[in-house]
Amino acid sequence: MAGVPSLSLDSPCIAADIESLLGRLPGLRALHGQRLLLSGGTGFFGRWLLATFDALHAAGVQPRVTLVSRDPERFLRQEPRYRQAPWLDWCAGDMRTVDLGGRPFDLLLHAGTDTSAEAHRDGLAIYDGILQGTRNLLDAAVAGGVRRVLLVGSGAQYGRQPADSARILEAATHACASESADSAYGEAKRAAETLGALYARREGFAVVHARCFAFAGPGLPLDGHFAIGNFIRDALWHDAIRLQSRGEALRSYLYGADLAGWLLTLLMQGRAGEAYNVGSDAALSVVDLAQRVAALLAPDKPLRVADQGDAGPRSRYIPDIDKARGLGLDVWTPLDQAILRTAQWWRDA
Repeated sequence: MAGVPSLSLDSPCIAADIESLLGRLPGLRALHGQRLLLSGGTGFFGRWLLATFDALHAAGVQPRVTLVSRDPERFLRQEPRYRQAPWLDWCAGDMRTVDLGGRPFDLLLHAGTDTSAEAHRDGLAIYDGILQGTRNLLDAAVAGGVRRVLLVGSGAQYGRQPADSARILEAATHACASESADSAYGEAKRAAETLGALYARREGFAVVHARCFAFAGPGLPLDGHFAIGNFIRDALWHDAIRLQSRGEALRSYLYGADLAGWLLTLLMQGRAGEAYNVGSDAALSVVDLAQRVAALLAPDKPLRVADQGDAGPRSRYIPDIDKARGLGLDVWTPLDQAILRTAQWWRDA
């Protein structure tokens, strides 16, 4: 890999995906003239959101986006297209402490969280960062007169999914194990939802919660802790596709362009005070996923499956998305297409 290609409308692949998305979601035109505060705008979620805002602007829909980032210049060196974007303002700073000076906003989309494996080695830092960042941006929302807020959470909030539950509902009452340090991320996301509810009650604005599961698409790291990314990396550049377990766990994947459309729709149309699962409900085992990646990208390479691991009850991480479908959302991009798109994007690096 020579570098990271552009995840913007400069990429024909990305431009085609976003054009297709906007054709499905005419309701996003309601973003016209809205002043939006965004966190997490330079990661996987955020880069897809920025491409969507860029395409909306080109189509005559003109939200004004203020993006909080610790290092805008680093991102702009990677994505120079956004340096002169007339719809985008930058606010350099850590979301936990940044002072937005009472700037007026209509909307807050808070998606900022470090999900890297390295960050998760320090559970206390993850826990504090999520809660401090959420509270600081909610305070900025209050000062700015925000009317609607989308807090981006995680399916990790549910804890281990019961073996007898094919898909997990938003109304599920079980949660991650609060007595375990390994629950720092999921518990912090749960607490962030409570913060949002408290602010909504006191201040009177609408707060919607997104609980995000697993994703695929251009921009997904290939060297992190995402199985689908690791398999695509192996298929493209290694001598074999390797599983570190028997691959019995069940997972599902929503494409990045679909994700951006879901988040913006929930921001604008989600019912206040409610949570929505964000992901695909098409389950497959991790070993089946590896076989699918191999068949699509490297049919001549061997698939090497570990003969240990996956001990105990079969792990499931599959959302029920009927509630999101009630807003007109769906899994529009088939998994095979998501795999091929991701691989082609990285080949362009």
